[in-house]
Amino acid sequence: MDKDYRDWGVQKGSLSLQDSFLEYVPESEAINEYDNIILSNQISFPLKFLYQVIFIGGKRGSGKSYTAGVMMEELERLGLQYVCFDALDAHGGLDELEGVERITPVRGESVNMVKLTNKLRDTQKSLIINISEIPLEQQQSLISEYCETLLSTDMNGRGLMTIFEECQDFVPQMGRPESFHGIVRLCKLGRSKGYGSALISQRPAAVSKEALSQASIYMVHNVINTKDINALKEQMSFGTDTSRIEKILDGIGASEPGEVVVYAPEFLKDEGYITVGKVDRKRRTEHKGKNIDVRPKTISMFSPTNIENESFGMLYGSEDTSDNDFRMEDMNVIDIENLDNPNNNSEIDNRYNFDNDDDDEEFSLEDSLTWIAEELENEKVMKKPNTGMRFIAGIAFLTGGIFLATRRISRND
Repeated sequence: MDKDYRDWGVQKGSLSLQDSFLEYVPESEAINEYDNIILSNQISFPLKFLYQVIFIGGKRGSGKSYTAGVMMEELERLGLQYVCFDALDAHGGLDELEGVERITPVRGESVNMVKLTNKLRDTQKSLIINISEIPLEQQQSLISEYCETLLSTDMNGRGLMTIFEECQDFVPQMGRPESFHGIVRLCKLGRSKGYGSALISQRPAAVSKEALSQASIYMVHNVINTKDINALKEQMSFGTDTSRIEKILDGIGASEPGEVVVYAPEFLKDEGYITVGKVDRKRRTEHKGKNIDVRPKTISMFSPTNIENESFGMLYGSEDTSDNDFRMEDMNVIDIENLDNPNNNSEIDNRYNFDNDDDDEEFSLEDSLTWIAEELENEKVMKKPNTGMRFIAGIAFLTGGIFLATRRISRND
């Protein structure tokens, strides 16, 4: 039996981000839940987090939407308001909370932003705006109108956080969509009114530097693209040793889902502006931002099959495949060399010998194509043929028609 060397640091797989940078992992300590926004036992922020500009980044599946969901649940728990523009419908479960409502505008509908901001002012409700059902141009227009309306609205001294999922579509580095100037203005001017912004993206390099430069808190999950890493290095180098930032970001590709590098000079002065941890706060609502589990609807010649557990005989109806060894004596062997010898008694398959057709049996082209259609219908290869199957069927019709027409011409000659 192999010895257990785990006490010596031996483990399966590569080191996690936290194991790689232990000097930046804070010790867990008791946190006052009424005065802090808590993302984990290692990561928390005071209430003035509400009016900061925040960037949350990471590739798909790294945990950035989960982090955003925990953040919004914490804001609701503390009675703090937010508005989330949910471009992927990743936060649909949050309206189960008492202090959160959700709207889903669709094509042909508009949103009266004056009424919306007035209701935010007159209630303590937070709002999820699911914009996944409308085209991008309408999303951008909606966000632009919201930002300008909010900046001109007095919230009676209350703060408000606005969260933009997939923000690279609304405030990109390249291009100036209608939403661009509204978001940049909100990032620059919002703090004086108590309005914070959270920019969430899987592509930091695709987000406007003008907006990113306003961020005071960066929460970075797994990032592997070189351009994205360089963009973050440029933004996160203020007030600390650049080599430390480069070392951590160069190793961030090893981070596990949920692990995050937090850079917040205003809040992490004692930690050297940087901390490494994992967002593991238990969710109070269901997290909808998951990968889609794609499975074939029916088994067909185009569908993947579980080869380990099922044989072809099981898939296509053979009851016994144990005696299916290939044996030459089981085949009808034709002597090709003596094929024209009248004494050759080999059993010849005449299915494709059209020279022996009964002259009295005539098939029109219409009859033949009808037969092909009936055969395809009877086969029922798939319950719901896809485009590829329809293409194959069309080729079968065309080939069959050409063959029969050619045969008729040759026979008439």
